[in-house]
Amino acid sequence: MKILTLAPRKPITYAPGLISLVLFPVLCVLYFHQHKVFTQRNCIDLVMFDPSWPKLTPAEHKVSFPPDRSYIDVNLNGDPASDRSLLDFARMEIRTMLKTRNTTLGIRFHFGNKSQYWTYVNALDICYTEKVQSWMAYQDYIYVVYVKPRY
Repeated sequence: MKILTLAPRKPITYAPGLISLVLFPVLCVLYFHQHKVFTQRNCIDLVMFDPSWPKLTPAEHKVSFPPDRSYIDVNLNGDPASDRSLLDFARMEIRTMLKTRNTTLGIRFHFGNKSQYWTYVNALDICYTEKVQSWMAYQDYIYVVYVKPRY
């Protein structure tokens, strides 16, 4: 008579299952990196001027638009080489305007008919990276000015 005993069994391994558990996550991550799924996209807060706003504000809060300043015009016309140099020039002028706290000077970006979208984005990026507090986009222009804090 044979007594029932528990004999050690050979472990069951399923090779395709192990391969899929190890290789599929690695292949997925490589595929995602190849198709740039992990790239971070950013956005910039943009406020546009409403021409009816000065008419709606009380008389004590009236301001002129564009502010009464002497402006340095930066005319961006669509030529990539000249637009890059003009944007670099504008960045330096904005830095000096903010460092000296000059309230009589302003920078006015003008975008011509053939100017490209990257110039508009770079002009907005300059305002953002230089931490300009007062700038406004209106029609074909971006006005950058320094305004004294009220406190």
